[in-house]
Formats: sequence, C-alpha cells, structure tokens
Amino acid sequence: MDIAGGSAQTTSRDFTSWPMPHILTQHPILLALAAVNDIPFPVDTAFLQPTGDNLSIPAVDVALLSAFVQLPDIGIDGTLRIFRGQTSRDQRPNKDLRPELYRLHLASYPDLDRLCNIAADRVIPHWTSSSLRVGRNRRGFNDYYKGRCILATMAALSSDPSFHSSAFALVPKQDKPISEDGRTIHDLSAPVGFSVNDITDASFTPDARWDPYVSISSRVLELRRRYPGYAIYALGADIAEAFLHIPVHSRHASAFGGTIPRSQVGIVSGIAVFGWTASPRYFTVAGKAARHYQRTCASYVLGFPEPFWIFQWVDDIVIIESAVSRDAINLVFGSEGWHEGKFRAWSQCFHAVGIDWNFPESNITIPQRKIAKTKRVQRLDSLVGVLRHIVTFIPIAKPFMQRLIAFQLATKTSGRTGTPMTESLQLDLKWWDQLIFQNEFAGVPMTLFDRELPEVDG
Repeated sequence: MDIAGGSAQTTSRDFTSWPMPHILTQHPILLALAAVNDIPFPVDTAFLQPTGDNLSIPAVDVALLSAFVQLPDIGIDGTLRIFRGQTSRDQRPNKDLRPELYRLHLASYPDLDRLCNIAADRVIPHWTSSSLRVGRNRRGFNDYYKGRCILATMAALSSDPSFHSSAFALVPKQDKPISEDGRTIHDLSAPVGFSVNDITDASFTPDARWDPYVSISSRVLELRRRYPGYAIYALGADIAEAFLHIPVHSRHASAFGGTIPRSQVGIVSGIAVFGWTASPRYFTVAGKAARHYQRTCASYVLGFPEPFWIFQWVDDIVIIESAVSRDAINLVFGSEGWHEGKFRAWSQCFHAVGIDWNFPESNITIPQRKIAKTKRVQRLDSLVGVLRHIVTFIPIAKPFMQRLIAFQLATKTSGRTGTPMTESLQLDLKWWDQLIFQNEFAGVPMTLFDRELPEVDG
C-alpha cells in the first residue's frame, strides 16, 4: 500500500485474506487510511454492536467506509466484500448459510445446486441491459448493524459509476400506526421504465410457486376422513426476516442503493431487499429447502409413520396434527432464521396467510381488520394487495379480481396518475362491498376445496 499526497492506493487482492475482526480494528492499512482521512482512532466501536441508539447514524463507520469506497480498485464491490467478511478462504457473505450441510441433509432436494450456489456465490441478478445498470430509515440501520449493508456518504457512493439510488417508503405493518411499527419498502419500481425492477430480467429467476392456501382445507378434510372423532390442531410459525437471509453478489449490490432521509449518508444493501421483483423468487429456493427437509422426515399419527405434512407460503409455515421441530429452519437459515415471537401454540383456530381458519366449524373467514382496511385505502394498488388473498378461497371472486388487476396494469402502462372511475369498475367495487365485505359475510366452508391443487405463484 502507498499513502502519498493524501491518497491511499491498494488493490482488492490485498483485502481478501484479512480475518474480519482483525481488519476492522487492528490492520495497519486501516489505521493509515483513517489517518489520511482524519478519522479518529481507536475505533473500538466501529462495525460492532452499538452501545447507544440504533437509529443514529454511526459517524465513524460512515467516514471509514466512505474512504474505502473511494479507493482505486475497491469501490462499492470491494468495500461490501470486506464488510461482510468475504475472504479467499470463505467467500460466503452470510455465514449462516452452509452449503456443506445442505448437501449432507438435503441430497434429494430438486433445487439443491441452486440453493448451494446462493449460499456460496451469492445471488447474481440478470439485467435486461448492462448499460442501463451502469448508470430516516430504521430498517437500514438495523441491517447495517447485522452486517447486511454498508453506509457511506452520498459523495463517496456517487463516485462509483455503478451506484443507483432508489427512494425508501415506510408503510404500515399489521395495521399498527406508523409511529409504532412499519415496514420499510425500497421503491425499486421508480422511475417507470428506468427502475431496477424494470431492468431486471425475470426470465432468469427461479420459479416462485408455493402451496395453494386451500391445501390446508384439503389436509383437514383428509384427516377427518382417516381419523373420525379426533380433534385436529395446527401449529403456525414463520421464518424471521425472510428475504434478508439471501445475499446479493457484491458486484451487483450497488443497484440497491438509497439515501437516508434528512442526511448526506447513503446505503448500499447486500441482500435481496423487500421491493425487488426477484427477491421472492430467490427466497423460494431456500424456503422450499426448509419445506423439503420437513416433508422427507416422518411423523407418527396414532403410532403409524407417514410423511411429514407441512404447508408453506413464502415465510408462513403451518403444520397440521404433527409434532414439529425447528431443525429445518435452523438448517437452511441458521440460528437467526427462527422467529421465536411467531412460534405459536397448537390450536384449532388460527390465523395464517392473511386468513382465519376454524377447524371445529370447518370454515375460512376474512379477518375483520382486513375488511376495515379496504375502507381506508385510497390507491388501487393497495386495494389489490389487500384483496389478493381472497381469490384463492372464494372462486366466484376470481373474475372480479382479474378485472381489478387489468385496470391496475392499464393505469400503470398509460403513465396516468390516479385511476379513472369507469362504470364497470364502479359496479365491480360495489359487488366487492355488498357481497364480500359486509359484516354478514361469514366465510366459506372448507368442503369447497376437497381436492388436490397445483402450486401457485407467490
């Protein structure tokens, strides 16, 4: 390394063999880089779990990472690799993903090779055109302290020609006020025609089909026939921070950048962020591996072994009348993949995939909070999002939903702001209101779905 004239010069090869804790606090190159850029040392708290407010911008970390980003031959790609502890001996950006265990325990999983590649080599996005690519966030800080993204000044990030900044939005989560909780969305669909989602080539992404919701009904009815008189129970759980376990190749991470509001600090995500059109598809590979692991085990019902039955829709998991272990989640996603707060007790009435299930009454209902939410939404996009669960278990609603989506797509294609209220759209909305979202609507019986159905898109 040469430090002269106020600049530091090195190559990315110098960094790949550094052990992660050593590089962050002791390496002489790091010390010299800090001295050149007037960064105070020792930085005992840099890159470590903060002792103060998680919502505060870590100024020392930002200064140091900004200096790294501006180094020749390092940039965003090399900085993210350093931050994630990727070395010549271990290229994995997420150390909880373990290909050697997948090959040992998931040998029969059809998508095993892709799963191991995601863990070992990262998700590599496919773009429709490489030339197009060159061109207060609470979630962001949390991801930073978990080693999922880097923070640097916008000036430093913008010096990398591959950096692309997209806006963030905070939307309500589980009908709680924004002041209490919210979901940070990286708006990768704007601007229309030039966004990250627009230039993502979806034809190269994995299949994203999951179990249809009504397979839960089919399972309940099957058990009723086989074991009449016995109570049927379900156990629900979910995978914590589902998409955030899937790392993106450092060379492409600069596409997932943004600016922290009311600051000059930017963020570059190293994960398959929520809001990227390909995220659900890449997560599917890992999510289905957890499902496959469970299904290839055996459960015991009344003393007789049979395949383990499990329902999964993205990060929602339901086990019906079988003992459950945490092995599948821990195997695929590591110890942080299991959401202790979402591990629910065995129950005959439960909520899953946005729907209320009642086994004793054998019916499925729409939660009243979902019904109330439709009366508050102002945007067609939001309405479609709220109604999407309903189509699966109310067959008559499917053509009405298709028309709503057609209006939605036509509005997006035209570039208009707002949705014109045509007579047919008004009649469709009136149908939804009168026949579905009145308080008298009591749901539908599970017997309507007593058949095997193929997987559906998630």
